[in-house]
Amino acid sequence: SLSIVKVHIEAVLKRFGHGQALLYAGDIKLDTSSKKVYVMDAYIETTPKEYELLHMLVKNQGTVLTRDFILDNIWGFQYHGDSRTVDTLIKQLRKKLGDTSYIRTVYGVGYCFEVANNEEKN
Repeated sequence: SLSIVKVHIEAVLKRFGHGQALLYAGDIKLDTSSKKVYVMDAYIETTPKEYELLHMLVKNQGTVLTRDFILDNIWGFQYHGDSRTVDTLIKQLRKKLGDTSYIRTVYGVGYCFEVANNEEKN
């Protein structure tokens, strides 16, 4: 029946991460459908760029992202501003995330989002 086929399709999509609305990283939860951030289940208001940056960092956990990579992917290739714009955005994110900030600076390279293995929820 059609309802059984629908259930099978949803199961396959769920297995491959399609339609997944929540991302977890330590005490941080991102609701990708509403673009909201929660820290320890408390809503944290972010700007669109802050959300995009945090989402990118969480999706690339453990990978060092250069400032240029971040600029190209969030602001676009046409952006002609200063690469220190990323530093300012990271500073704002760390302040909003408080003690649960998992953003690590890799001196001279960029930033890395890391959650200790025992804290990982997903």
